[in-house]
Amino acid sequence: MRSCSMLTKANWLSGVIAILLLTTSACTPDVEQDEVTRSGFDSSYIRVDGEIAPDEAIAEHIAPYQQDLIRVMNERLTTSPEVMEVGQPETSLGNLAADILLVVAEKAHDGPVDIALMNHRGLRIPLPKGDITVGTIFELMPFENYMALLKFTGEQLQSIANELAIYGGEPISGMRMVIEGNQGHDITVGGEPVDPDQTYWLVTNEWMANGGGEVPTLWSPLERVDIPILIRDAFIEYLREIDQIEPVLDGRITIKE
Repeated sequence: MRSCSMLTKANWLSGVIAILLLTTSACTPDVEQDEVTRSGFDSSYIRVDGEIAPDEAIAEHIAPYQQDLIRVMNERLTTSPEVMEVGQPETSLGNLAADILLVVAEKAHDGPVDIALMNHRGLRIPLPKGDITVGTIFELMPFENYMALLKFTGEQLQSIANELAIYGGEPISGMRMVIEGNQGHDITVGGEPVDPDQTYWLVTNEWMANGGGEVPTLWSPLERVDIPILIRDAFIEYLREIDQIEPVLDGRITIKE
């Protein structure tokens, strides 16, 4: 499991980012009225925009944190030989994300993990060609998503494959399938055909496990183990240890016309 110091560092980064956004961003109210009455109380909207001068005391207070944040965000992790796009049914970026998730989950879980499943919409930007920094990964994965380890029968995996087929595919690792119509076919896990009576461990993000996304079978596992590791942190730690990303497109999801 990730050490307490690493989790503390992640929380510190998130806190500093929030402070900087609150003190440097401008926002516009969603309504036109300057005043509104609710439940007997009169309230006024104060527009925060470029006409409000910066508060020198606040700026001075956050300056050391801002410099530290810039230093952390500019840390170079690795390089990519090409731009890696987000998409369906399979992309090199989706494969990379799912592969990293599977590797980290196997290290954190006391036993094998068979499959990793991500949602491609959770990957918010393409990875650029060239240097990949900590800041790049915060842009790629801005959400505070932790890992959820879920156990399913082989029969449930067939349902998951069918739901992925209907949706057009999502990033996966450890599993291969063919989409034909609205069905998943030729499903293998670890190179072996899925056994309806066997059980399999699948790791995903807590958002998908808690009811998000287009794969409802994920919401009814036989067992669930929550892993207190931010997926973004896992991504950063993994990339820090490699010299260069090796983009992979290996046909783990194919569409049969």
